[in-house]
Amino acid sequence: MISPKFSLTHYSYNAKTLSSLNSTTAPHIVNLYLDYNCPFSAKLYLKFKSSVVPELNKKHPGLFQFVFVNVVQPWHLNSIFLNEYSIVFAKILREKGIDNSNELFWNVSEVLFANKESFYDTFNVSLNRNEIYQQINDLVFDKLSIPFDKKEVLKGLTIDSNESNPNNEGNDATADIKYFTKYLRGVGVHVTPTVSVDGIANGNISSGSEPEELIKILESSL
Repeated sequence: MISPKFSLTHYSYNAKTLSSLNSTTAPHIVNLYLDYNCPFSAKLYLKFKSSVVPELNKKHPGLFQFVFVNVVQPWHLNSIFLNEYSIVFAKILREKGIDNSNELFWNVSEVLFANKESFYDTFNVSLNRNEIYQQINDLVFDKLSIPFDKKEVLKGLTIDSNESNPNNEGNDATADIKYFTKYLRGVGVHVTPTVSVDGIANGNISSGSEPEELIKILESSL
């Protein structure tokens, strides 16, 4: 499982909620390895978000913990910016101690996946890096009710031009992008989407799987 610091955003349920659902049995950990610029990741995530996660929680309360794992696929340039965005957004949620931070992070991811075509190469090729951050931010704040100012997200992302003092330090997402990259190398995940159950990748799960099929596959872990 990824670092516990992400439990308030990348996990489907925080510790308090999970404990209230089932305080006696450790949950099965379902890692969703996804890239925001991958159409197959989008297809699978939207099925999990709308059908699989709520149905399994209804049938087996607290027996599954779903974990979003950021995967940057660098041949999609916008993948970097989208993952940076979600990471900075998650960082702000954790720092502010917002109660429904898990739900908000998963809702932000849903917005990005549901509008994936807006971040295809041909759609925003004329925009520079900071303008793409702005494009993502405008979309999210237009679609969702966010409990903080949109300028806070851009502050953590924007790269200031300074030709007199050049640097390559990145932004507030850089440290966590490095973390996820190292994590993925360690677990050997390279393809998106990939889903693992209790640390073992399940090759029967794909973006083409229907929600009912996905539920049965995961129930076989019980």
